[in-house]
Amino acid sequence: MTRDEFVTRYGAIYEHSPWVAERAWDGGIALDEALAPVFRRIVERAGTEAQLALLRAHPDLANRLGARSLTAHSANEQSGAGLDQCTEEEFAAFQALNTRYVVRFGFPFIIAVKGLDRAAILRAFRARVDGTPEAEFRTALDEVHKIAALRLAPADADADAEKPARRPIDHAALHALVVAVLRRHRADETNALAVADTVCAAERDDTEAHGVFRIPGYVEAMKTGLTNGSARPRLLEGPKAVVVVDGDHGVTPTAYRIGLPALAERTAALGAAVLAVRNSQHFAALWPEVEWLAARGFAALACTANLPYLAPFGATRPVFGTNPLAFAYPRDGGDPVVIDLASSAIARGEIQIAARDGRRVPPGVGIDAEGRPTRDPAAILSGGAQLPFGGHKGSAIALMVELLSGGVVGDLFSDLAAVGTEGSGMPPGGVFLLALDPEAIGGPGTRARADAFIDRLAAMPGVRLPGARRHAKRREAGPIMVQAALLETLRGLAGET
Repeated sequence: MTRDEFVTRYGAIYEHSPWVAERAWDGGIALDEALAPVFRRIVERAGTEAQLALLRAHPDLANRLGARSLTAHSANEQSGAGLDQCTEEEFAAFQALNTRYVVRFGFPFIIAVKGLDRAAILRAFRARVDGTPEAEFRTALDEVHKIAALRLAPADADADAEKPARRPIDHAALHALVVAVLRRHRADETNALAVADTVCAAERDDTEAHGVFRIPGYVEAMKTGLTNGSARPRLLEGPKAVVVVDGDHGVTPTAYRIGLPALAERTAALGAAVLAVRNSQHFAALWPEVEWLAARGFAALACTANLPYLAPFGATRPVFGTNPLAFAYPRDGGDPVVIDLASSAIARGEIQIAARDGRRVPPGVGIDAEGRPTRDPAAILSGGAQLPFGGHKGSAIALMVELLSGGVVGDLFSDLAAVGTEGSGMPPGGVFLLALDPEAIGGPGTRARADAFIDRLAAMPGVRLPGARRHAKRREAGPIMVQAALLETLRGLAGET
């Protein structure tokens, strides 16, 4: 398990306080030890200020009873206690008590509601609202620890689920295998190499959801004619500061073969330029393109919309794509800072891998066809919807990506992108990529000042720069560990078995 996987699984155990799981990992936790006492110890040693922030991060029981305003953990817990079915009188009682409680103590009333009904919760509320600040602070912390222990039980059960077997394969052999698969299924050498470079780089960097797991999807799309395996992208006329590429209905990595060098040349000449890729299919990680530009001294921002998987905040029907956004900033003598994130709580590929491996997904990832929070990946993938990270904030970023890749580049919006794709999962649409020359815009010494800032940030205890895990994994020697069943599937597609 990686740090990111650990924090994804356990970061919501303490409400809106992923720092508890982060500190546990950074402190060298053994994955086979009981987590509840470790997490409790971290919180107890964190100091009053951090503990108070943790208490204030919890939702109250009076004003946030709508499931859309709660984390998935809290929504399930409050619903289980019947708090989503309060009468008007009960709701008014909760509101009045909570107002008194927050004024008196400075944080919301917290109680482990499992096994309690509304009457029992109200009795506890009335008894505790008149307590002393010192005693109530201690009681609230104890309740937080109790809630965490209850949440850890199913999370630990998921962690203990049997993991699929993996087999070692070196990078060159994996790359050759992927090329052989694609060449056998209607891809010419140019397109096969472009895809293999991208997915094998992701697999090497331990980004499995964007790795060779996606190759069967490429194969199916080419077999059905949805993807042009012999695409010949071409440059189109556009404004001076814009490189426009028509992808010829092929994969975006092939379009980048002509688009990225042209963008770098234009940025070096003008200080800033945009690459607009149309009529292509982006089915990979987004960091390779921004890293390519950072390696040439440019800051870069990229985004793309895809198929309608994500329900906007407050809605239950998918409209947006998962709409990833990537950014990279160059560094002299070091790895660039690279951010690559989806607007959804997690990437769709991670949900698909969870379904494949028989695992549940973390709370807050998606809803089922009825709009109910669920951790069942199959329910999310079959008629349900993914949810944005950070509620309305992730939803707003997803909208911004739609407007850049569709409303600026001039390609499909996600709600229309599924037409004609026949459930292939291969998203047609546009890519928006902005490149900036920091020295040309900010003047001499701009990058040096940025390097100094990044160094100060990286020196802070507990801070890990975005992209650092991938770069560290990239430097590791040895073979890549790929799921055994997937390797057999690839070998079968290549005609080796």
